[in-house]
Parts: sequence; structure tokens; C-alpha cells
Amino acid sequence: MKSSQESNLPTRRLEDTKQYGEYYDENRFWKKVKRIAKRTGRTVLRPVLLLYYMLQDSNVSIKDKAYIIGALGYFVLPIDILPDFIFGLGYADDLAVIGLLLKHLQENITPEIEARADTKLNELIRNK
Repeated sequence: MKSSQESNLPTRRLEDTKQYGEYYDENRFWKKVKRIAKRTGRTVLRPVLLLYYMLQDSNVSIKDKAYIIGALGYFVLPIDILPDFIFGLGYADDLAVIGLLLKHLQENITPEIEARADTKLNELIRNK
């Protein structure tokens, strides 16, 4: 039986996200994160870094990691529904996917994951 959280989850949208997993590559991920840190701020990067550090956590299920890889693959994909170069809108679709996934995975966001994401975010923002 599905939990109430799972029954409210737009499963189709999350399942669709998995197809982008083939685009995820850690080097491409960090290259994009460093590049957009210069233009965007915490609003865009913090959710992305939360997912990244959840992916590193051994307590996150393989199924949830598949969703994370799909969402991060969509994030690094240069051409998506709203191309990233469109100022003000380019990351809206990325954040929608990431926000949906973070809502689903919120129980996996530990204080340690938040601390790692915030530390890295501060480092990226300082170095812009």
C-alpha cells in the first residue's frame, strides 16, 4: 500500500524525469554549477546542491537516487523546455522539476546535507 505522501505525488512527472538520467555527468554538473553561480544565486543553486548531496547519501534509496540523477540530468541538459540562456525564465523549468522532487524527498534532507549544500553554496558565491 502506498503512503499518503506517495499517493499525492504526481508520479507521472517524476517517472518522466528519470529519462534525463543519461545526461547526468558529475563533471558537467560542476561545470554548470560554477558557471551559473556567477549569474544566479542561492534560489537556483541551493535546491540543486541539496539534490546533489542527497545523491551522495547512503541512506537515500536507489529508486530516489534514480529520480535525483534524472533531475540533475535535466539540469545539466543544455536544451530543455525553457533554454537556460533566457534571462529570468531559463531555470524555471529546472527548478519546477527539482522543487517537485525535493518535496517528495524532504524526509531525506538531513541537517548534514543542508550544511554541506550551504557550505558549498557560500564557497561558490564568494568565488564569483
